[in-house]
Amino acid sequence: MRIVQIPATLALASVAAWAALPGGLALGQTHELGAAPTAATRPAPNADTKVRAVTLVTGDTVRVSSRNGQPVVDVEPAAGREKVPFVTASAGDDIRVIPADAAGLLASGRLDERLFDVSTLLDFGYDDTRRNLPLLIQGSARLTGARSMQRLDGVTAYQQDRDRPTELWKSLTDAGELRSGVTRVWLDGLRRPTLDVSVPMIGAPAAWQAGLTGTGVKVAVIDTGVDQQHPDLVDNVAEAVDFTGSGDLNDYVGHGTHVASTIAGTGAASDGSHRGVAPDATLLSAKVCVLEGCSESAILAGMQWAAEQGADVANLSLGGEDTPGVDPLEAAVHDLTAQYGTLFVIAAGNSGPGDGTINSPGSAEDALTVGAVSKTAELAEFSSRGPTTTGASVKPDVTAPGVGIAAALSSTSDLTPLPDNGAYTRLNGTSMATPHVAGAAALLAQEHPQWSAGRLKATLMSAAAPSDALGPYEQGAGLVDVARAIGQEVTADPVSLGFDRGTTSQDRTVTYVNSGATDVTLDLKLHSNAPDGLFTLSASTVTVPAAGSAAVTVTVAPGEDLPDEPFGGELTASSGTVRVETPIALDKARHTLTVRTPAATGEDPRWVTMLTDIDRQTITAIAHTGESAMVRLPAGRYVAQSYLLTGPEDDVAITSLVDPAVTLDADRTVTVDARSAKPVAITVPDRSAVPRHTELGWTIRTQAPQIWGSNDPYNVLMNMDLASLRTGSATGSKKATGFVSYISGTWAQSQINSQAVYQVYFYERGRMMTGKTEALRADDFATVRSRIGADVPDVPVDRVAVARAPGNSPVWTSLDGRTRPLTLRYDAPSTVVEHYNRDQKAEWLISNSQSGYTHYESDWTSYKPGRVYDVKWANGVEGPVFPEPEFDQQYATRYWGDTLGAPGPMHGDGSGHEGFRFPGRGTGDVTVYRNGTQVGHTSWFRDAIDVPAEPGDYLVHARFESDPAFTLSTLVDAEWRFESGHVPDGELVHLPMTAVRFSPDLDIENTAPAGRSFRLPISLDRQIGAAPAKTRALTVEASFDDGRTWRKLNVERRGEKAVASVQHPSGSGFVSLRARATDTSGNSVRQTIIRAYRYQ
Repeated sequence: MRIVQIPATLALASVAAWAALPGGLALGQTHELGAAPTAATRPAPNADTKVRAVTLVTGDTVRVSSRNGQPVVDVEPAAGREKVPFVTASAGDDIRVIPADAAGLLASGRLDERLFDVSTLLDFGYDDTRRNLPLLIQGSARLTGARSMQRLDGVTAYQQDRDRPTELWKSLTDAGELRSGVTRVWLDGLRRPTLDVSVPMIGAPAAWQAGLTGTGVKVAVIDTGVDQQHPDLVDNVAEAVDFTGSGDLNDYVGHGTHVASTIAGTGAASDGSHRGVAPDATLLSAKVCVLEGCSESAILAGMQWAAEQGADVANLSLGGEDTPGVDPLEAAVHDLTAQYGTLFVIAAGNSGPGDGTINSPGSAEDALTVGAVSKTAELAEFSSRGPTTTGASVKPDVTAPGVGIAAALSSTSDLTPLPDNGAYTRLNGTSMATPHVAGAAALLAQEHPQWSAGRLKATLMSAAAPSDALGPYEQGAGLVDVARAIGQEVTADPVSLGFDRGTTSQDRTVTYVNSGATDVTLDLKLHSNAPDGLFTLSASTVTVPAAGSAAVTVTVAPGEDLPDEPFGGELTASSGTVRVETPIALDKARHTLTVRTPAATGEDPRWVTMLTDIDRQTITAIAHTGESAMVRLPAGRYVAQSYLLTGPEDDVAITSLVDPAVTLDADRTVTVDARSAKPVAITVPDRSAVPRHTELGWTIRTQAPQIWGSNDPYNVLMNMDLASLRTGSATGSKKATGFVSYISGTWAQSQINSQAVYQVYFYERGRMMTGKTEALRADDFATVRSRIGADVPDVPVDRVAVARAPGNSPVWTSLDGRTRPLTLRYDAPSTVVEHYNRDQKAEWLISNSQSGYTHYESDWTSYKPGRVYDVKWANGVEGPVFPEPEFDQQYATRYWGDTLGAPGPMHGDGSGHEGFRFPGRGTGDVTVYRNGTQVGHTSWFRDAIDVPAEPGDYLVHARFESDPAFTLSTLVDAEWRFESGHVPDGELVHLPMTAVRFSPDLDIENTAPAGRSFRLPISLDRQIGAAPAKTRALTVEASFDDGRTWRKLNVERRGEKAVASVQHPSGSGFVSLRARATDTSGNSVRQTIIRAYRYQ
């Protein structure tokens, strides 16, 4: 059984830290602590990210973007893999895409789950801007489609060639198994490198006075390289090797130099004030990181080299997201420690302040894992907290200073030097805390050269100084105290006690080991935040004989009424100057969820179960082949989705069973019995139309409408053969509020200029539908006749239809017509006929795009069967449009706190479809004025602009000038005037803005007759949700010379509708339009559209 759980926010925290730092330096340190994000750094209220493509190891391409805060995931099967189904799951920022033919290998544990963790692949920068996908392959076989880069201990680093995307997968697999000689495939992932006061703070001067300065101790710095010419390090680096392939040893990041000088800097450039912890230690520099991060293969090679060179201590101020199970780096920490005796001192990570954010490889049991505190011993907000993904291990192990640490500045980096001494720079992070502990370990290793790595770790932890204000998942044993450690003769084993939550008592033994020459009687006390009786000791004192040991039992008795929160503290054993600290912790409730899969039938049954935590927004995936699988999870609400796959990989049958309402407040069992599922059989009236794209999925509404858009979890199976699909509910499952399951599909004769198109969508609330059999007739459909214009010549139009149940988020599996299986393509201009069914109150959104040029989309519409709808697209005058709100949210202009949301797209069509021209197809900007003074400017039409809190008169000026590919609406210019002021954070006010929309009856080429009078119907579209006001005045002008001269038009107005009359000249040319409208509250709009339409 393989399990992977990814916290939805973890990868984003790393990305945000990296992006915020100068020169891209965020490899494990931060520059600002506790700073709240400002509106300038928040994502725009309606910002839709660019599309990023990533090719999986199977050769299939996944494209990811976002729409109104909801992820858009588009899967394109590789050539020859068109019949392979895919499971796509999304929760928070966690996106998984699993091809059906990889499920068996995941179940056997032979494929790394991260190979299909799209969020992680993108966070690592492994998208298709990179020509290869880095892999670690265990075993020996002749492989094609990849290049062997480096042989390591037990694995080989490969680079998969993305120009030949399917070749490696074919070379690796045969009939759903790895080929002979290959035992496992991992992603070669990416990790990121996570003293004037700080060095004395951990007691180093006392060790120096005792003659301990690190002499004779080798400390490896596995990092970004070391500036060996820095005055503080010029004589300290004995050996240096580059494992990145960059071709030199320079430290362009500056991280490794900073770390190295904290360990062993001489302080030569500061008259000793910035001296390292162990200034006479010998440094070994393994360059494993570059500006983009640290590949796991390079880290593994650096760790192996350091251990082989005899390093007593290795410093890894780097890390990445931890997953359940043992990853290659965690395994290397264990194996190299056991084989060579190297103590690996590793950063806890900068993913705090959330619980369970310890990074890997700091999550390794044998690592000495370090959190960060300030110089006043307060825990740094960024410092990662425990527990580890197992839920029971106490991490970090110790803390050390990691805030505002001054250390050596690499001459080849872009870091900012200190103003009073340009040889140093100041950084924050657990990366900065870790070398303090590595240096302390070096001092201890000098004193006791025969000690094992485990003994060094136990002594540093036993001698640490815990803070009463912090718990064990925040500080471990406490602040490292090397002054106490160098005299410590009594240690504890184990070094910490982590208890898993349960309702029965648990006993654990702590053994005290005395290496001294005299007996020691220890007084035992528990210091914790726990209720009385939760933790108890078998004795209050214990006598440890000289060169001997003695034990005490620690009992935890949780009981059924214990609050669901972590409890912990320290077991302190003391006698005079002797003090031994052992952190003790009881995690929040975690329960065993058993997925029972009885009576699976069919050839080679494989199960993939996805457990979506709908409150924490995480996904835990289990791939298994037996009749049951178990996983420990935090208490909470889950949706359990199980897929049974049977048969050969090229003709797989799928059964989908769901329990949408799993409440994990105790050990639970979800039974998914494939025999209860029913088949799916849907037909349309025109048998020449066949399924071109099919989906089985669900979404669950987990939150109220939000200003920034909703991001509801979903799970969808795509590209499956409906004839091989069965669906149903888990045995005994209950309905879940907000849960909607659905089956949808596009039936068409072809994907290009299809003459028969049927869009089908069925849904059921509360549970997964049990099968679906529908023989649809012609009168089950509405007919939609679309007259489609062309903004640019000779570019086809791509159309996509998306459906939803009212009140629930749709599942976005396409964006702007980019999804090949879902997209229907037509010549433009043309007239298209499509048919849409209506199940209950289902709503449809249709998009219409000329790829790379323009995009339009409809409001959500519920079509009535039997009716005919005539719709125009890219027709009429293109200009500003305020679309209808989605889920009662306004994705156009609004005011949130002291943030102004800039206007939305400027190229809606005459029918009112929201529209825009793609970035790069022109230039535009938005400028905001308050009381006549500019207060904001942006070139992104859905940006967020900070404005003053005080009330004022606002003018928002938006302008977009298109490139020469467009002949109409070449310039759209609009000014809105209104009053506005501060509103409380979290509240939303729709601004009183109006768009003047022209809808003339133009032909499909957007042309009107020349030499005659022509009517211009006008709609005054006020932003939906704005305070009510009526139009008081409207003037309209026309120009036939691109705006050099204007003629006022006669306008007849009735309420918010009007008609203007214009006399077209003879011949041919263009009509430009200018309008001004004022409402009864004094708000106004002035709008100019150059070359609005043509006449001839």
